[in-house]
Amino acid sequence: MNTGMIASRYATALLGLVDETGSGEVALAQAQAILKALVEVPDLRRALEDRTGVSGDRKIALLETVVEGDGKGVSLAPELRQFAKLLVRNGRIGDIVLILKSFESEYYKSRGLVRGRLILSSPEDTLGEENEQRLRSLIEEKTGKKLILTTEIDESLIGGFRLEVEDRLLDASVSRQLDIIRRRFEEKNRRIV
Repeated sequence: MNTGMIASRYATALLGLVDETGSGEVALAQAQAILKALVEVPDLRRALEDRTGVSGDRKIALLETVVEGDGKGVSLAPELRQFAKLLVRNGRIGDIVLILKSFESEYYKSRGLVRGRLILSSPEDTLGEENEQRLRSLIEEKTGKKLILTTEIDESLIGGFRLEVEDRLLDASVSRQLDIIRRRFEEKNRRIV
């Protein structure tokens, strides 16, 4: 069976569970903390994917440690603990990254929200409040959903910005413009030779 389809089914089940209990925001925040830890700590991901050396209870304890270690002093939401036990029991804990990403996406979609990332070249580089609001309004109008926008810094952009919303990309960065100029220059030089 397709791993993406499996992840989607488990994510839908988790969404139904947290909707039923009303703990969606807590579960989402903890799922995001777990995803972040799994990206930043490859050993954690390997431990969860290990089918023989690490027990199911130990895997649950690892997830508990991630959530407790985020500085908020809370324990793993009962729905997430129950869900993690289900994943362990069904041998799907190794797919937790795909499942939690799918859950995150389904959660936002069910609430009429869309996520976007605004990537700037430096902390001093901003669009300005008026331009950011116009951009936000345009995206909300096009998608019909409320935009949750996060801002990141990527100095390799040199200047300008890059906006990612779902599977769309608007690249208005200086590095992109330089890349276009470089490619055009190379094409013209090939024709000359």
